[in-house]
Amino acid sequence: MIRKNFTKAWVAIFAVAAISMGCNKDSEDTPPAEQLAFDTQEVMDKLPQALLSSDDQYAQQCVNDIESALDMSDFMEDMVPPENAVKTSKKAVNGDTWSWNVSYGDMSYTFFWTYEEDNAKRYWTMDIQFNDGERYSYISAWESKDGKNGEVLYNFNWVDAYEGSTDYEDLYWKYTWTLDDDGNYEFGWDYDSSSDEYNYFLKYTVVVNADGSGYIDYYSLDVQFYHMEWDAMGNGSWTYFYGEEFTQSGSWTV
Repeated sequence: MIRKNFTKAWVAIFAVAAISMGCNKDSEDTPPAEQLAFDTQEVMDKLPQALLSSDDQYAQQCVNDIESALDMSDFMEDMVPPENAVKTSKKAVNGDTWSWNVSYGDMSYTFFWTYEEDNAKRYWTMDIQFNDGERYSYISAWESKDGKNGEVLYNFNWVDAYEGSTDYEDLYWKYTWTLDDDGNYEFGWDYDSSSDEYNYFLKYTVVVNADGSGYIDYYSLDVQFYHMEWDAMGNGSWTYFYGEEFTQSGSWTV
């Protein structure tokens, strides 16, 4: 996963944050416990068991791609403030804000975490500041209060907080999901940049219907690369697109 290459250094930083958690504070000074309600296991439970257990290589790829598209775990874990977070504003324009500092060698980072809500949605944001430098957006997320749709946006621009200037301008990884009234899920991610110098674009779209059927579409630079679909029993088909002149396709039976 591309994101892992950009964030492995933060595993150590967040480990330091976990180790350095302070004592409990009064509830009014503790960040709200609300977390994203999107349940990835609920989606996986809808898939046909025969698809999940198939030994066909394309059926296995289908399941792996669904699991990959559902994998927001690192983002969601990063959005949980440590116990030593200190409230730095109260009922501010953008909601209550908590901050905490993490030192790693000669580097010092301050994280700013804000939570707010309105009648329809919950909102989370997190910024990063390196030493006394500028604050940069790191993660933002929102979810409807009924849990039926939401978004998590990871912004690579935070790297500028440390490096000063990078090629990651307007580069982000965005997860979205929707659950309709019939119990059908649509979710996926975009990896995109609108930079004039670099043009990144990858996109996964996955639909898992209430009866277990569904499909996957994968795009690279606005061009479809492959399509997979399966029925409620777990039987499926796949098509790879190699430009406009050539495609390769096949199917599996469970």
